[in-house]
Amino acid sequence: MTDSEAQPAARFRRAPRAQQSPAPHSRANFLESVDAIEAFLGHATRGGRSAFQRTSPPYASGSMAIIRAAALFETDEFAPFVRDTPAEVVAALRTMRSIASHAGSRAMNDDLFWVTLTSELPPHITEWRRAGEESESD
Repeated sequence: MTDSEAQPAARFRRAPRAQQSPAPHSRANFLESVDAIEAFLGHATRGGRSAFQRTSPPYASGSMAIIRAAALFETDEFAPFVRDTPAEVVAALRTMRSIASHAGSRAMNDDLFWVTLTSELPPHITEWRRAGEESESD
């Protein structure tokens, strides 16, 4: 290339975002989402494993708990509250959300789904709520 020929433009690089405190409406929206996840989870597990069948309302509620939990990671608005969630948990939630919402219950391992709802997901919900509530005092 000669000096008279146009030089290729430098690639655009997005500057990292500065750490900011979440907006009050973000916190409220996040905690409302956590409330919804807890409500769906309670409805899904209330009747025990025997009531948790593929065509039952509790099963549908369990699916919604997973769908709503995975959605927490799809917006920058909630990033300050979920940043400590391990990557493998996020990946598992996204996979289960995809199965629940696209493949349907036929593709779901019901025993694994039940364990997720009763053992794996509740500690993360507790942590998310703590993160949202602690940010109120910042």
